[in-house]
Amino acid sequence: MDYLKELIYVVNRNKIKQIDLLDLKKRKGSKVNQLYQMASENESLTDEDAFQVLFPDAGSKNAYYNLKATLKKKLLNTLFFIDIRREGQSDRQVAFFDLHKDLSAARFLLAKNALVTSLSELEKVLKKALHYEFIEIALDATRLLRMQCATKGGDFREYQKYKSAYKEYERIDRLESLAEEYYADLVVHYVKDKSQKQNLRDLARRYHAELEESCDGLSTYKFRLHSYLIHLFCYTSLNDYVGAIPLCEEMIAFFHEKPFDVVPATQIALHHQLVGYLQLKDYGTATVVANKSLFLLEEGSFNWFKNLEYQLLLALRLVRYQDAYEVYNKALGHRQYSSLPESIKEMWGIYQAYLHLLVDINKISLTKEDKKFTTFRINKFLNSTPIYSKDKRGMNISILIIHILFYIRKKEFDKAIDRIEAIEKYCTRYLSKSETLKSFHFIKLLQTLPRASFNFKLVQTYAEERLKALKEADSKVSSFHKIEVIPYENLWDMITSFLRVLPNEKCSYSRRRASHK
Repeated sequence: MDYLKELIYVVNRNKIKQIDLLDLKKRKGSKVNQLYQMASENESLTDEDAFQVLFPDAGSKNAYYNLKATLKKKLLNTLFFIDIRREGQSDRQVAFFDLHKDLSAARFLLAKNALVTSLSELEKVLKKALHYEFIEIALDATRLLRMQCATKGGDFREYQKYKSAYKEYERIDRLESLAEEYYADLVVHYVKDKSQKQNLRDLARRYHAELEESCDGLSTYKFRLHSYLIHLFCYTSLNDYVGAIPLCEEMIAFFHEKPFDVVPATQIALHHQLVGYLQLKDYGTATVVANKSLFLLEEGSFNWFKNLEYQLLLALRLVRYQDAYEVYNKALGHRQYSSLPESIKEMWGIYQAYLHLLVDINKISLTKEDKKFTTFRINKFLNSTPIYSKDKRGMNISILIIHILFYIRKKEFDKAIDRIEAIEKYCTRYLSKSETLKSFHFIKLLQTLPRASFNFKLVQTYAEERLKALKEADSKVSSFHKIEVIPYENLWDMITSFLRVLPNEKCSYSRRRASHK
């Protein structure tokens, strides 16, 4: 009863403020609710569109901007009343939200001198935070308990207990923060540049060794998660996802022993395994792993979209082009797509270009309402990839290749030759390394086309040795898996199928043939 009396005293002394929440049932026709519904139902809604609908006769937009601010405030207030347990969250994710609310409540009670209740809540927060291994929260709770024992309770034994605990949690927090920082140091180089990085493999090894040496057997969730991610970098920085598969198994087994759900860690391990099985061309196992991973993900989350990327790549490797198209529509049709980072949206733009080629050669049937695959405009596509056009040993290769393929498909052989000539130096400068050897051989294959005057039979002859080199490289080299949106061998089959139906066609490229002999 003491806790209730103390809480009632705090509430009685402070005026209860009317909480300004979003209410979609009352006053359905209010402008706030109208704006909410418009933004919910129309992803392409602009401020100008909303202003014209809500304030058609207004000369100034001040009222509209005030309305936006009101809706924002209501939405922020409403966040605190979302029922996390109904959102399919794991027990650890639910605990994360609950602990932050409980810690904030305890801080508020301390500020209002509700000592009995606040100390009781802090002890509960500490116990729960330690169970779920949220060391940062445990550190804050212990700091507050230490101070209250010193200044209000005067209990020296309790003070010493929390003082000692604080120092230990501070040590753990420092190691967790260091592991997180080391991981960030590595991953920041990959957001806009997908090429291999030998120097990062060496750095990852050094970071991992340093953490293992200083951790003294530390096994908290956050520390081990980032430690495993850094260890995985020793493989993934060189695109050796096959080598990472056993480490992923170890990672899954480690986190499985935790006394709470470990969905994010498990999903990360499955993701890396998925890429490994794609490299092994074990598409059956890759499919199983992809489905396992998707089951663990919240729809619309960042990792949910990443999983769809790999489902699309998997479908393309299995020559299930219609399935790939459906995956693409699932991603682009989700309301959260517009919130993705530009680098991710660019990647989907590259996938769309390859799907467009498949549509163009009747490998994909469009739905009646689909308007995304109208006439493919090469210049518009190139202008929409400013990030990856700079990724010379990564996704820019995919951009260059699809550019050439569309010219060949459209029988614009002069333009195809221009592009093939333009990438000759690029090929030597950027693609002669082992990690891009497959791309090197494929572009060399493209260079045989003008030499053979785009004649199907001559192309078969001129390309024989280079095609053999491409297949040999495929068995030896772990290249970045996304560069080959469609496997090079399949792309080459498409190119030769274009040429096969044009044996006697006269093309306007003869003026350039001599330069390629």
